[in-house]
Amino acid sequence: MLSWQAWCLNLILRLTLKRHGDRPLDLKRIRANTNNPPRRALHIPPGIRVEDIRDGELSFDLVDRSAPRTTPPKTVVLYLHGGGYFFGSPKTHRQALIGMAKALDAPVYGLDYRLAPEHPFPAAVDDAASAYRRLLARHPDADIVLAGDSAGGGLAIVTACGARDAGLRMPSALIAFSPWTDLANTGASLEANAKRCAMFTPGGVRRGAALYLGGADPRDPRASPLYADLKGLPPMLLFASRDEVLLDDTRRLAERARAAGVTVDVMLRDRLPHVWPIFLHLIPEGREAFHTVAAFAERLATRRLRAAPAGNAAG
Repeated sequence: MLSWQAWCLNLILRLTLKRHGDRPLDLKRIRANTNNPPRRALHIPPGIRVEDIRDGELSFDLVDRSAPRTTPPKTVVLYLHGGGYFFGSPKTHRQALIGMAKALDAPVYGLDYRLAPEHPFPAAVDDAASAYRRLLARHPDADIVLAGDSAGGGLAIVTACGARDAGLRMPSALIAFSPWTDLANTGASLEANAKRCAMFTPGGVRRGAALYLGGADPRDPRASPLYADLKGLPPMLLFASRDEVLLDDTRRLAERARAAGVTVDVMLRDRLPHVWPIFLHLIPEGREAFHTVAAFAERLATRRLRAAPAGNAAG
């Protein structure tokens, strides 16, 4: 059953976002709205700290528990925000970063990657790859979880593929909320869910893809992981709404990942908006999604413990 809060959120999104979906992209307006998130979106609860981190040319928002850690963290998260590759930041997604930090009891690095059209594809890909290498160096003994939503969810999968191809230590898991995996926009749900989707129109999605790609091939696997070789990727946890236009980006990715031997869990819900888990500060369904994230992480940790040699497990 849909919560009344989610019903209200759907209505607000239709009135404030979707009604502009078939108009030319107004970057100035979009960025003005998202560069000044409401106070509730920026709220930092007790027991959590948020720190701006600069590492060379890269910027992060680091979210972690406020109590000092007496031992190095066992898990670290690299979170890649959504926004069609042309807007958004770790600050617009602060509550998702906080939710991830709590669910995994891990420091979360929200990357402020470069945005299109000033920095078109593959700038975001290059930044995410650099950020992953930095976290491997900063936390050599920790498991790295790659996570993201929408464009950032697709970018997380691309980053994992790049790490594999470069021979780097692989992430321990991938967590993606409504990942945008096909910038060629060939999924049937793009048109089939056009009326039901509370956030996007097909035309708006296509314009966003063109803005980011800047003339590049939309089937380039670094832009659209749906077309990538998915063999060897870590277990995935994917979320999507059955009513969103990007539903097939999740369903088809899950099918192809499973065919490549990847363990995939998919959480589908009815009548919820695109990237609904990131609205955990507004809707109970979002908070429930992060309980699922925590359970997923616990299962993976248990499997790794059982699989470890006796000497390693004891240590």
